[in-house]
Amino acid sequence: MTVIKMATTYICPPCPQPQPYGVPTDWETHPSLIAGINALNAYNQWVSEVVMPIAFQWIEEHKAEVYAHVPENMKDDVGVVIAAAFQLIKGLAAYQKGLVKYEEYERAVKNGTWDPTNINPVWASIAKDIRGATDDSFDIHKDVLKDTIR
Repeated sequence: MTVIKMATTYICPPCPQPQPYGVPTDWETHPSLIAGINALNAYNQWVSEVVMPIAFQWIEEHKAEVYAHVPENMKDDVGVVIAAAFQLIKGLAAYQKGLVKYEEYERAVKNGTWDPTNINPVWASIAKDIRGATDDSFDIHKDVLKDTIR
């Protein structure tokens, strides 16, 4: 378990990446399915161990405001607490600025001027490398897999 909340405190266990329950191994099903599940699992762990502690640090700093309308019996429900914090965030300047920026983004995409080259360059590069390695691996075996590779 990587999302634990107890006594209105987020507990972030730095632990080995948990394996999703009941996921077959590569030889039991399509390896691309397993790779996708493993990637989602890694993303889940990143959210749980990196993003959530940041969110809950902000919540701790604004505890009275966040918990003001959270029923007593739901103070340890991560979803309820995040929802309460989000209601506050939506009224703050950074979120409002993001809404304006989103409109600018939508216009740029629509008129063809959007340039994504500086958006998440490290992670975009990693994802590109992974896709390229996957394609290369399938190419190595295309003589036996024929036209079944999609």
